[in-house]
Parts: sequence; C-alpha cells; structure tokens
Amino acid sequence: MQKSLIAVIADRYRQQDFDALTSKDDLKPADIRRICFDLGIALIISVLFQKVIFVAMVFLLRGFVSAGLDTGSTLFTVLNYTFSNISTYLPKILAFGAVYLKYRPLRRLDTQYENKSYYPLIFIPAMFAFAMWGSNITTCINYILQLLFGVGEIENVMDAIAPSNFSSGVVTLIFTAFVAPVFEEMIYRHLLLRSLKPIGDTPAIILSALIFGLAHGNFDQFAYAFLSGVIFGLMAVRYDSIIPGMVLHLINNFFVTVITYQKQLTGIGGLWDGLVNAAAALGNIIVNISYFAAPFVAVLLAFCGAARLAPVGGEHKYKKLLAVFSPVLVVAMVVMLLQFN
Repeated sequence: MQKSLIAVIADRYRQQDFDALTSKDDLKPADIRRICFDLGIALIISVLFQKVIFVAMVFLLRGFVSAGLDTGSTLFTVLNYTFSNISTYLPKILAFGAVYLKYRPLRRLDTQYENKSYYPLIFIPAMFAFAMWGSNITTCINYILQLLFGVGEIENVMDAIAPSNFSSGVVTLIFTAFVAPVFEEMIYRHLLLRSLKPIGDTPAIILSALIFGLAHGNFDQFAYAFLSGVIFGLMAVRYDSIIPGMVLHLINNFFVTVITYQKQLTGIGGLWDGLVNAAAALGNIIVNISYFAAPFVAVLLAFCGAARLAPVGGEHKYKKLLAVFSPVLVVAMVVMLLQFN
C-alpha cells in the first residue's frame, strides 16, 4: 500500500524530458504541478532563510550600537536599510534563482509578442491607476474590519518607517525609490515570472504578482503591490524584458516616497527644495488623475490588445490550470500570509 501511494505521488510530479518539448502545448499537468511544487519549496526555504539572516543582521546592528553608533545617525539608517535589504532579497535570489536555472531550458518555448507603439501610453497610466485601486481596496478593508470586528486601522507602513531628519530622508529615498525597484524586478519579474511562464503567461503573471504582494509582509501594501505587480508582469511578458517595468517601478516609488516624506526631504533651501516640491506637486497631480482615470484605463487596457496573451493550450488545459494549485505552493503562500503585520 505504501509503495503504491509513493508511486502515485511520483507519477503526479514526474516531468517530461525538456529536450523533447517543442511547444508549451506539449506540457502535461504533471509538468505544471512540478513547477509549482518546486516554487512552493523555494518559497518555504526563502522564508526560513530570511528569518535566519534577519536575526543575524539584528545582532550585528546591535553590536554596532553597543560600540557607540548613534541610532539617530545617517550611518545607522544606511546600515539598517542595507541589512534589511540583504535579509529580504538574498534568500529570494538564491531560492528563485535555483528554480529559474532548472526551468531556463523551457524559455525557448516562450511566446514572442508584437507590440504597438502606443502601448506604453496605456501601461504608464495603468500602473498609477491600479496602484490607486490598491490603496482604495486597503481603505475598504479597513472599514470592513472596523465595522465587523471593531479592530484598529491597518498600520500605514510608510508612516511607520518615516525618517526623522533630512539625511535619513535622502537615504530612505535612495533605498525605497531606486534600490528596491531594481532588486524587486530582478527577483519577481525575472527569476520568478520567467520560471513560471511555462504554466501559461496569464497564470504566471497573476501568481508572480500574488507572491510579490505577499512578500511585502503587511496588509497595507498587499493590494497595492499585487495590482502593480500585474502591470509590471504584463510588461515583462509582452516586451520580454524587465527594463520597461523597472523604469516604471522606479518612477512610481520615487513619487510615492517624495509625496510621503516631502517634509523630511526639504528644509535646506535652494534648488534641492524646489525640485522636491515640484516632484511632490507633480506626483499629487498624477495621483488625483489616477483616481478618476482608473475605470477608463482598465477598459482601454482590456480592449486595446495590450493585455491579450496566448492562452494555455494543448490537451487537458483545465487540468493544467488546476495543477497550478499545488498543495505545497498553497501552504507556502499561507505561511507568507500568516506573517503579515
């Protein structure tokens, strides 16, 4: 009985020889199931590894403080962000990188899309519009939780990590607006999304965006990150490059950071203050327009062809879609959800 059960499980996750595949349509449910199984294992390993590195970095930072480092200094802010980024990004680079290397041979099966010159004019406002939708969803969740359970508001993450002075504000701007988008696009739209593309471009975009949202580790940023991740993933698939999405990600994070921390980023006078105030004013205009433009942008995106991707094909296409819900992957995402603040 035990051997029979092991044999059944092995058959469910037994992959074909990659060299024998000539099309994504040739993939079987077992192949899809195995990809998602491997991703689930990678997620669990990355979560555990992140905890270990985080603890090590906390002890290291406390060592610097014990040696006389002022917690209000710019150097402390730099070290805090550096250690936080190492513990956040390094485990995912290693875990997702292993999955990426395993399924890299399947990249030859990817669909190459033809894009219209006006697509960026839709993707750019779609990014900001979807981001605003994410913020509104969080507001609605706050209202429902308070109405039904009487719980407090979901903590605003940007307020919680607000810098205390100008120099710390500049450090926050550098790490949040420039460092984070580069690493996040490399991790979630290159290593992760490209590993998932064999399961189908649309499921891969949605799943990678969901993991991107969960990886933020809090309810405040989840909806925002998920919807933004859909746009970034769509751009990465259509252009077969993470550069367009990375640029848009940089622009988005820059305006969000400047608007949120405008007071901390100004006060020295001169050209710098003028540029920061101008950027904050422009960012607020974009935010206000996005609130009203969101429904129209969504309709335009749906019907212009930019969001039209090759469907999951071949035999047993519905079984392939169901195979995405590997128990190990579902458990891994639940573990990520349980860590939310």
